[in-house]
Amino acid sequence: MVVSSTVLQQSLRHLDQAYGRFFRGEARYPRRKKKGRSRDSATYVRTGFKWVEDPGRPGTGLITLAKQSEPLDIKWSRALPAGKVPVRLSVTRDRAGRYFVSVLVEERIAPLPVVFVPGTREPKAVGVDVGLASLVILDDGTKFDHPRLLKRYAEKLARLQRELHRKVRGSKNRQKVREKIARLYALISDVRRDMLNQLTTRLVRENQVLVVEDLSVRTLMRVARGKGRGRKAKLNQAIMDASWGDLLRQLRYKCEWYGRTLVVVDRFFPSTRRCSACHVTGPRLDVSVRKWTCAGRGALHDRDVNAAVNLRDEGLRLLAA
Repeated sequence: MVVSSTVLQQSLRHLDQAYGRFFRGEARYPRRKKKGRSRDSATYVRTGFKWVEDPGRPGTGLITLAKQSEPLDIKWSRALPAGKVPVRLSVTRDRAGRYFVSVLVEERIAPLPVVFVPGTREPKAVGVDVGLASLVILDDGTKFDHPRLLKRYAEKLARLQRELHRKVRGSKNRQKVREKIARLYALISDVRRDMLNQLTTRLVRENQVLVVEDLSVRTLMRVARGKGRGRKAKLNQAIMDASWGDLLRQLRYKCEWYGRTLVVVDRFFPSTRRCSACHVTGPRLDVSVRKWTCAGRGALHDRDVNAAVNLRDEGLRLLAA
């Protein structure tokens, strides 16, 4: 098999970057990929492929990779920006056996118009609290449901896992079941990613200032020891299914793209147990407690909405300071 030199050179660049991150203390020591356990990818720089734009469909066209005589048969999910030429592209194959072409182009994203509070010239701010009963809760009481995709497909996943363990290791039938499981996980990931993209885009378009909490998802998902580890395991699975980390990541880069202000409140700020009316901080609350009464003024609070209001107020204070 003939491999383009640009792919081999780019692999060495990726390895050099991985070692650089390791020596700077930003990542772990680079590990070898395990066959069949990770994505396969090949990156081509501009000299490693040929691009011919389709005049009838601007932004789409034919891509021919180096050492190949025929162009790729591509189903375009979206057209490239008008008049833009690909700078680099990556061809990846996931564990479900699907191939993707990711195209990199140079583009300047225009900021969105400033959003003001109706009737004023004050920028509209929103407190965004993430949770498990509802995925996202806003300070005005708006709640976005948690899709619970792992729970929805749990029965089908369990059936396929049992089927997998009955197959002989190394057999073709076992590989077929593994591909079925990979396709199902790919479906779950695609639905979750699409839902998060729509949600974060809506939040960024409708608000000028977004306030979130600095969550350490890795700390929250630490494995429990001893008593209560079964409950903690279910909690960890729910956090993983919610994909809080990806939600916050999307908010960060979209705010940067579209000229929005993202304020991150310290993770130790008591947003949940602090009364948003009188600012009296109460005792710690168990995850099962969804509503509580303030000891100061006796106000009844929804746990998540109260946290979102506190985040918004604290974010505006930090922004003013």
